[in-house]
Amino acid sequence: MEPEQASARACQSWTGRLQAFLEVLLLAGLVSSFLASLPFGLTGRGPMALASDAPSVAAFILLEASIVLLLLLLLLHMNQETLKDLGMHRHQWISHLAVGAALVPVLFLVNALVALCFKVLLPKYFLDRNPLIDLIRTPKDLAVFLLAALYAGGIKEELQRAFILNRFRDHLGGAWFGLVVWSIVFGAGHYVQGPQGVVAATIFGLLFGGLYLVRRSLLAPLAAHALYDTTALLGYWFFSSGRT
Repeated sequence: MEPEQASARACQSWTGRLQAFLEVLLLAGLVSSFLASLPFGLTGRGPMALASDAPSVAAFILLEASIVLLLLLLLLHMNQETLKDLGMHRHQWISHLAVGAALVPVLFLVNALVALCFKVLLPKYFLDRNPLIDLIRTPKDLAVFLLAALYAGGIKEELQRAFILNRFRDHLGGAWFGLVVWSIVFGAGHYVQGPQGVVAATIFGLLFGGLYLVRRSLLAPLAAHALYDTTALLGYWFFSSGRT
């Protein structure tokens, strides 16, 4: 290989890595959360007021998710990519959906085991109720939370995860390395649910991302995430003694 060609390839490699890193940062949630909080700040509602009722929380989640998806679609367009490049396709869709549904009981088991570990080993940080879900008091609250869970959890978070894992795969050290890094970030994003929620979310991120990398399809993790969130919310509504 000529020295000029080697130098050009090295330059392209570093340029690609830098671009991928900046794209990951852009979609990591800091920018979208800041932008989504602006309308609430203009109304004079602080973070505590925002988190005081289900419609406000759901509105913030939906707005933040929309910003992430718009940024993601913009980046795909700029890179001449499509959602199909992220694994959004109908090939073997029944199989992918079935595998995703089969993961749901595992997710509930993981959540129960994490709760048990915190109750036994770290009782100071144990939570027997999700502080966000506790905001649900009426059928309207349930409806907006279901919408937010399906849109932000089932769609936004899985598209976001797929995009970021693909960037790690191509430029930043490999998809499985990216899975570990992004799962930690994903878990940290659930800090409002306490340390127990952070640990559970981190494990969930590993499972969703691992499923995506193995199946090479968004349908399996999307189905698992959406079904888990929906079942958890409906279970809370119909079986929680704290409901009014």
